[in-house]
Amino acid sequence: MRRGFQVEKTFIFFCAVTVISFMSCVNRTEFEQYQKFEKQSWNRFNIIKFEVPVDDTKTSFDIVLVIRHLPEFKIKELPVNVTFYMPSGEIRSAEHIIKFTDNAGESLSECLGDLCDLSFMLREGFNFPEAGTVRIEIENKWPRLELPGVLEVGLLFEKAR
Repeated sequence: MRRGFQVEKTFIFFCAVTVISFMSCVNRTEFEQYQKFEKQSWNRFNIIKFEVPVDDTKTSFDIVLVIRHLPEFKIKELPVNVTFYMPSGEIRSAEHIIKFTDNAGESLSECLGDLCDLSFMLREGFNFPEAGTVRIEIENKWPRLELPGVLEVGLLFEKAR
């Protein structure tokens, strides 16, 4: 009888630790915003703009671009230009090639039903040099006027691991 009580106590302790662990998981996301396209198409001249308040210059952030698209979206890669306008007036700009498929042609997007999300790391472990509002612009460099099948473009700031 004593042994059964000990096993039960151990099980309860294990469950309590598990629950506390899940409850203490902190949401890493500091900023999340999406811009929706009404016609499910991203026009080449529609530059997406985000204004992000930055208060913390000590924390490192992973900055992630999310492209939400239809499952039928079949392009292999999308060139984009991303420009950061810092509060001090400094401008940082970079070209990126966002890959939608791996070398075997398999989709890199996560799909659930009629929606697929592709997450692309823009900056990993980035520290902002000063506090203030950072403006970020995402420019579609697709060679045609319209890129059909894109529903939204989002931007996430997550505390770096």
